[in-house]
Amino acid sequence: MHTLMMVVGGLVALGIFILAAVLLKRSTADGARIFIWPWLAVSLANMFVGVYWASIPYNIEIPVLVVVFGVPAAVAWYVARRFGNAGTAA
Repeated sequence: MHTLMMVVGGLVALGIFILAAVLLKRSTADGARIFIWPWLAVSLANMFVGVYWASIPYNIEIPVLVVVFGVPAAVAWYVARRFGNAGTAA
């Protein structure tokens, strides 16, 4: 359940980054690109809390890290690719 909450939280955070970029007169792709590094930091912090505080072994936390970071990052990558070339013809 915690993994699902983290993934949904990441998608919500991505939406907030995109909204902030649009409000600051930047592109949607900029918001998605900027989201990646803070989300990596949050995902790693989540993993380290699981390892050190909850005593979950690394071999269990690494696949969870891949999902927690990977799903929102993949959506951010897609958004950046989809909206990154807004002014050019394909």
